[in-house]
Amino acid sequence: MFRGPIYDLFGFIQGKESFEMVVISFFSVLVIIMVLNPIHECAHALTAKLLGDDTAESRGRVTLNPFAHIDPTGAVLMFLCRFGWANPVPVDLRKCRKVSIRTANILVSLAGPFSNIIMSLIIIIIIKILWLTLPDSTTMGYVTTALYLTARISLNLAVFNLIPIPPLDGYHVLSTFMSPKAMAFVERNAHIIRWVMLFLLVGGIIGVPLSYASEGLYFLLDKMTFFLG
Repeated sequence: MFRGPIYDLFGFIQGKESFEMVVISFFSVLVIIMVLNPIHECAHALTAKLLGDDTAESRGRVTLNPFAHIDPTGAVLMFLCRFGWANPVPVDLRKCRKVSIRTANILVSLAGPFSNIIMSLIIIIIIKILWLTLPDSTTMGYVTTALYLTARISLNLAVFNLIPIPPLDGYHVLSTFMSPKAMAFVERNAHIIRWVMLFLLVGGIIGVPLSYASEGLYFLLDKMTFFLG
């Protein structure tokens, strides 16, 4: 799952992948960049706003406009590896006076990955409704495959963002429980940590455990929608 449409295109050139799957792969990544990533970042911004912080809102980030959230490097990586990131939402936790700073940090950080999981659940429901209401056909197969892949990529991003390294959401949650000395060490070496993580992910070394976690989430969401077949 951590091989993006660029790899699929090379697979098509080598005769290992169909043209239809290449189109589906590109379409799914575009949906992530243009729809689901904006929802992810807007979830961060909206949660901060609800807790009293208007920093993101004042910079126009409480919006689903994809161009307010796109990060060029993160978008390119989406096409390479089906993982990436958007432009991080600015947050001033000191303004989140409705809860403690620690609680605000956890809630704002988890809002993004949680939105990915919810969107995947909605997509799974749509897939099952389509299969229940429309006749089986080649077109239906392509549509549901594209939706399935989009749901899986969204779960990949949820799992990826929960990795506890800066600047990912998982690190912000973990930092709530870290000592100032430990945080200083991690942030001092954040650049090196990010490059090591990127190398391991692009090289496929940590893709397997992340894929297992993503598959586990998909399994749970599928079971939650058992009433649809």
